[in-house]
Amino acid sequence: MKTTLEYLKDRYSEEQSRFDHFENKCTKFLTFVSVIIAAITAIAGINKGIIFRPESPTDWIVLTAFLMGAFSIVCAWGHSLLALRIGECPVLPRSRVAAEYLSAVDAESQSTYLYNCYVGTLEQLAKVIDEKSKNLELAYQELAISAWGLAVAASLTVCMEIAK
Repeated sequence: MKTTLEYLKDRYSEEQSRFDHFENKCTKFLTFVSVIIAAITAIAGINKGIIFRPESPTDWIVLTAFLMGAFSIVCAWGHSLLALRIGECPVLPRSRVAAEYLSAVDAESQSTYLYNCYVGTLEQLAKVIDEKSKNLELAYQELAISAWGLAVAASLTVCMEIAK
């Protein structure tokens, strides 16, 4: 049982590290996306918002691509917020009752109790991390969609300016 508890203790430490890794990644991603949203807002206002007054079919394509990119980046921002959401981070029991129980029972009961604590907490922690991972993955996908939409809009705008 001692080997099993050591294994579970190591897994718990690894899962806590993984949780911290996702939290840090979410924070950085949220900051990056917020800057992109600010830049998109500034770009939309250039030339008195001419992008929002399409006159030709190409202008409509630029507007559609820009709006698709803007919408996707806002969705990425939302999913990164969901991934960062402060929720319950499962931890091992840390109450006085648990400590008193462990000091009052024999070694076999202690091992069984700790085993159950580790297994239950690891299962809960894995679910929380998987949910964060899912939202972060969606945010990355939406960032890619946004990049394509904004790249199309920017490329067409540059080509139209050169052609003038």
